[in-house]
Amino acid sequence: MDEDGLPIVGSGVDLSKVPPIQQKRIVAFLNQFIVHTVRFLNRFSTVCEEKLAAISLRIQQIETTLSILETKLSSIRSEGRGGYRVGVVNKGLRAVTSTDRGIQ
Repeated sequence: MDEDGLPIVGSGVDLSKVPPIQQKRIVAFLNQFIVHTVRFLNRFSTVCEEKLAAISLRIQQIETTLSILETKLSSIRSEGRGGYRVGVVNKGLRAVTSTDRGIQ
């Protein structure tokens, strides 16, 4: 027994003498669990889809802004030795300085 007088292992009840739970009650508990779980998963799925849609929209906006920026930058000529040239490498933006081009 522990400090409170409760048995440490087991309840001390002979389970063979305890009547089983009624089958209707087990089915009701199981149905309730399934209903609550399905509701949770449906809500979770809806929230995830909404967040993914918002992120997808934001990515499209960023891609559009990036495309506009790339167009603007490509129209600017690099001036002198310290100028920058913008190139797209593997769908990423990369600034190339004059030192990258071997000019010193």
